[in-house]
Amino acid sequence: MTGPLLAQPELHPIMAVYVGLLVASIVVLALLNVWVVRGRSTTRIRAVLPLHTVAMVWAAVAALELLVVDPTLGRWLVYLRTACSYLAVVLFVYFGTVYSGRSTSLRRPFNALFLGGMAIGFLGLVTDPWLGLHFDPLVRATEPFPYYRTGFSPLWQFSFVLSYIGIAVSLYYLTELLITSQHRSRRPLLAYSVGILVGLVPGAVTFVAEVPTLPGYDHTVMGLGIVSGATFVGAWLGMVEIAPISRDRLLETSGDGLVVCDDTGTVVDHNEESRRFFTGEGAPVGSPLATVAPALAAALDDSGGKITAREDSGSDTEFTQDGRRYSVVISPVTDGEAVSGSALLVRDVTERVENRRELRRQNEQLDEFASSVSHHLRNPLQIAAGQTELARDRIGEPPPEGVDIGRLDDLEGALDRMAAIITDLRTLAEQGKSVESTDPVPFDPTVRTAWGHVDTDGATLVVERDGTIAAEQSRLLSVLENLIRNSVEHGAAESGDTAAADLTVTVRLTDDGFVFEDDGRGIDADRDRLFDYGYTTSSEGTGLGLRIVQTMVQSHGWSIRVDPEHDGARFVVSDAVTSVEPAEASVAWNKQ
Repeated sequence: MTGPLLAQPELHPIMAVYVGLLVASIVVLALLNVWVVRGRSTTRIRAVLPLHTVAMVWAAVAALELLVVDPTLGRWLVYLRTACSYLAVVLFVYFGTVYSGRSTSLRRPFNALFLGGMAIGFLGLVTDPWLGLHFDPLVRATEPFPYYRTGFSPLWQFSFVLSYIGIAVSLYYLTELLITSQHRSRRPLLAYSVGILVGLVPGAVTFVAEVPTLPGYDHTVMGLGIVSGATFVGAWLGMVEIAPISRDRLLETSGDGLVVCDDTGTVVDHNEESRRFFTGEGAPVGSPLATVAPALAAALDDSGGKITAREDSGSDTEFTQDGRRYSVVISPVTDGEAVSGSALLVRDVTERVENRRELRRQNEQLDEFASSVSHHLRNPLQIAAGQTELARDRIGEPPPEGVDIGRLDDLEGALDRMAAIITDLRTLAEQGKSVESTDPVPFDPTVRTAWGHVDTDGATLVVERDGTIAAEQSRLLSVLENLIRNSVEHGAAESGDTAAADLTVTVRLTDDGFVFEDDGRGIDADRDRLFDYGYTTSSEGTGLGLRIVQTMVQSHGWSIRVDPEHDGARFVVSDAVTSVEPAEASVAWNKQ
């Protein structure tokens, strides 16, 4: 008849103490798991759930191992208990890595080496019943009650040392977070870290000396009682609350103020730059934002400082404090699908607001000046043009002998040139302002529209690549019209009514702008002065066409340059946002 599997009700006092500690650890860890699952916790905190679950199984197997009297069952329970210890160590390192905001990728050398070493030790454990590589030996002791004594083989010692290295690295992660953090997870992290350190003592004692109560027994599992107690204290102090991670990498490297609040509007973290917004000398962490920074809170929410932000995007606002203007960008702090708080980026924009106001004032003055100049100059020009026409009528055709009618032609040409200059200066004043908003403009139709607005004298247009470009369409049209006019007027190989008939203009959309080129005679002007006000090589030109082009290009935030390697004229516009369609066959087009 087979004997009982478990010990009799009269437990040995030492066994009762050991089993009691293990059961207490299971209960505390189970309660903590319920707390984490039901409470308002983050993904980083939930990373402790697998660790606690495996630790409970580890403690349960260890307790059952002490209670059983069947040697074979007890031996297999030793293997299972040791397997749980391997998994628990790996999950502890995982928790420390995730909670401190580090990567769990196997591309990190430590992660790969640690898991590889643990896999070797675990393989030795699995094959130990047949190869005997892990325990050297595994002996059944009888006093003070039956239990298994663990022999320390080289593989066991390797796994033990590697486990402590992994735990030490994980504690380093948590300690670094503890030292650099100002938020409320400092105290729970301190309690948790100290508990882990103390909890490592039983395992270390097992390795270096024999514990008198149970010599040769692996006491590592007994540290679970200390660890579970420390975890309970950490949770009680607020470890399950929102914990901004890696603040030293983000908060202190930003030159702006950064405040982190939980979903109740309570400050949980901030950097030094944000201290100017807090009133009083007390610590703002743990206090409602409306209490410690009323000006900031009032700008965010009129209901009393509760911070809200949509899950999919941030929002922004502005407020004034001590005569300075600040912008606030509110971004949700998400943890999985839930919003657990908000990050407030506060930036001093006083100079930017003043510059914007001054720029607006200057633009208004420029508009007034350009309108005044245009108005006051056009009236005399119109009078001069009218008097010239009147003089031509009175002279009659043919002109009397000794009267040079060509002087009137020169006068009309000068008046036309002055009118063109006024028009160009007016264009510069109106179009030189910075573009405030852009739209995706279809490139090919815009180029052909500009081509239709200019007298091209039979020149041919080729648009090689199409797509869209982010621009203000009216200014883009002006840029293209002036470039087309410049090519027609200066690119023809010879002068005359049909000089541009053999000219081909090619326009090509690029990944960051566009290229405008022709196959004409090239640029025979000083390239360094090409975009200067009033610079021209033509007696009939105003010298403002390319200046208008550069001004309107720069008003978009783009840049323009001349390609000196091209035989004709080639202008390259860059720094634009484009969407280029796949290349198709180019179609030549001209106006007949």
